[in-house]
Amino acid sequence: MPLIQLNKQLSLVAKTSRFLLSLLLFSLFLTGPVFAAEENVDISATLEKDIAEDSAFKDNLGRDTPRSSFSGFLRLTEKFDYKTAANFLDMRNLPHRVSKLGGEELARQLDFVIKRGMKIDVQQLSRKPAGQVVDGLPDYRDELGRIVTDEGEQVLLLQRVPGIDDNYIWKVANVSIAHIPTLYDFFSYPDWVEKIRTYIPEDVGFLGVELFKWVIVIGVALVAIPVFWLIGFLLSLLLTREQSPIRPAVRKLFTWPLILLAVALISGQMLKALGLGATAQAIIESKSVMTIIVVWILFSLIDLAREKRRANFIAQGRSDAAILGRPMANALKLVVVLVAFLLWLHNTGIDITTLLTGLGIGGIALALALQKPIEDLLGAVSIYSQQPIITGDLCKYGNVLGKIEEIGLRTTRIRTLNNTLVSIPNCIIAHGAIENYSAREKMLYHPELPLRYDTSGEQMRQIIQNIDKLARAHEQVIEKSVRIRFTAFALNSMTIKARIYVDTSDFSTYLSVVDDLNMGIMEIVQNAGAHFAQGAQTIMLENSEPQNV
Repeated sequence: MPLIQLNKQLSLVAKTSRFLLSLLLFSLFLTGPVFAAEENVDISATLEKDIAEDSAFKDNLGRDTPRSSFSGFLRLTEKFDYKTAANFLDMRNLPHRVSKLGGEELARQLDFVIKRGMKIDVQQLSRKPAGQVVDGLPDYRDELGRIVTDEGEQVLLLQRVPGIDDNYIWKVANVSIAHIPTLYDFFSYPDWVEKIRTYIPEDVGFLGVELFKWVIVIGVALVAIPVFWLIGFLLSLLLTREQSPIRPAVRKLFTWPLILLAVALISGQMLKALGLGATAQAIIESKSVMTIIVVWILFSLIDLAREKRRANFIAQGRSDAAILGRPMANALKLVVVLVAFLLWLHNTGIDITTLLTGLGIGGIALALALQKPIEDLLGAVSIYSQQPIITGDLCKYGNVLGKIEEIGLRTTRIRTLNNTLVSIPNCIIAHGAIENYSAREKMLYHPELPLRYDTSGEQMRQIIQNIDKLARAHEQVIEKSVRIRFTAFALNSMTIKARIYVDTSDFSTYLSVVDDLNMGIMEIVQNAGAHFAQGAQTIMLENSEPQNV
């Protein structure tokens, strides 16, 4: 039952790891709307919040504060509603060459310039109707952002202008609007991009990114994937031998996650070069796709290490040790997913301090609940790493003598000489003393031979010499180890002790050699006319010879 429970727990770990990875993958599509308050992606939600805060006057387009005004502009441009977005531009006192373009075209060009040349950060803008108080600018102006060109850094400004009923609203300053056509020309695309752009409608897109940009990026990715796949395939052939058991794992690593990593890096850089809106910028900054790919790469590396370790165990004749690979790999994958998930939350702007505290408390509680299974699992790791025993060894633990039948994750099973099965927790074996008979390089044969007191000295010398010859002549006996000695006068016998090492670690072979030696010793004693004293008692009678009865 404990082993079944442990397997269930390990299965739960694997399922949890897959669930968290799936959750992280699904988060790619939820990054924008879910974390808008932190990353300023959901412009609509930010707009409603900003309108409600610190403002008695409520503009119908949300232009009450610098932040709400710019958020409203971004929300409209992501919907490609440049006509309404023009209401966020201060069109007063513009040069004729600029004003003749019209508000809608200027809103489209401003959106283009912002996407191509400015990092969108709504958080830096004020939520106060009066704007930033201390920023080195006039009271009626706030900084929107900075754009770097060949001529230096260009500052875009927001300006407080008269609205309805003597109220003031915030718009993009006319002094900045006057530079928009020039900036638009500076950030214009190369001819080949402009040519693709003319064939695809610009009012269609996904995540605030125009359709023509997706077409270019997807086209580049489709060309890059087979090229990188071929490179990865060739590298897997070069780095592994033809019959190597880890070649499939290496090929999987080089032809899937590493390819996607390269394609994702190229695609991300190309999207940034083409220009990204607020939603797309937030997704890129949260590194959702990159996090998923990196997790996949780490999973593949863990599987590769597991396969390599498994191949080494099999080569060493320790195929049973491969049982540790799966739970260890699942545990590492769970750690990877948890760390990746926390980093992803941090990248999206969420404070993970409280979550880390909760995980710490939960981890302690989980460790206490799984204390015994964890001890047994670590005991199994200790047994497999230090190898005091392996499957098939003849061992003795306490009063239990038998062969190791299986070293599991929770218990080690011993098949006794009576053919019964004894299960011992791994933590007990790891911390206890176990005698491994199969680890012997040679086996000791040391019988005690009791001879009767009527054995003469000549007979004793003959017996010792013949036993020595017998032992040295046996092919399984280590000749240098043979020691035959007359050691003691016991109560009812004279004792000869033999110390002979048999050159084997196999118990069956040892018993066969012992059988040969025992039979030979018995014949030697009989041929010498002597007798064993086992079971005999010597009685001394007055004026007579000793009598054995």
